[in-house]
Amino acid sequence: MLDLQLKSAFLVPFFGELPTYFPFWAKSCELNHPDFHWFVYNDRITESNALNPAVTLIPYQFEEMVADFKQRLDINIPGRYLRRVCDYRLMFYFLRDDKENLNGYDFIGFTDMDLVYGQLLRCMPENMQSYSMISADEDRPCGPFTLINRSEIYALQEYKYIKKHMEPEEHRTFNESKELLQVLSGTLPPYCRTDLLQPTMTRGVSNTKVYAIWEKGRVTIYDIYFNRLEAGFFHFSRYKDKKRFVIDADALHHDRWGLFKFGITGLTSRWRRMKMNLSLLV
Repeated sequence: MLDLQLKSAFLVPFFGELPTYFPFWAKSCELNHPDFHWFVYNDRITESNALNPAVTLIPYQFEEMVADFKQRLDINIPGRYLRRVCDYRLMFYFLRDDKENLNGYDFIGFTDMDLVYGQLLRCMPENMQSYSMISADEDRPCGPFTLINRSEIYALQEYKYIKKHMEPEEHRTFNESKELLQVLSGTLPPYCRTDLLQPTMTRGVSNTKVYAIWEKGRVTIYDIYFNRLEAGFFHFSRYKDKKRFVIDADALHHDRWGLFKFGITGLTSRWRRMKMNLSLLV
């Protein structure tokens, strides 16, 4: 059975202007309150504030992060290499545990912004507390979505090779490595599966010819093979930087919107849904 008392926090550093799709990401977070909370650390905001019940914005400069790594963990961050942030975020619990009262959460996670969430609790395994990690990839941590049991997270701080992964300039994707999985699976087994959280990565489902519909907090994916599956989240990373990816800001005010290769759109007509279906063919 799911333990409805468990609480999870995602720590999300993002340096620079928040992306244009950020409001959609934040709205998809909101309906997962109170089971999940997101702390967003950003250098363009000036004061902490609750964007909605599930998302807290926290001003945090890159230089502050560098100083915290040195003071708290004796780790030297080599410079402003933003691609490395996906690995640095693994250690944010140790930088911010007292400031955000993170000890009040059972799981600490890392996640991306180029996605929208569905009803996450429906996609969690039974007896969450019995797992060291919950990941949306098969047999490894997942950059877009990984939760770490707080009872196991100190193994990361104590790992003798942690400096080797934090201090180099080059991007190494330690956050998605099987080495990280081994570090965090000392006393409890991991739960690393795609089928519920990220079904676009499962066998028999297309991860390129696909779109998603967000409706009142629920995400359903549709692909060219006529699959229709509920998902914990839809990751649109391959689309976001294309010129053709256009975001209809008004869609945010609707209870139902679509995400596909041509952008984010409010589903207010049959034509818009037909356009999404046609996108699977081109």
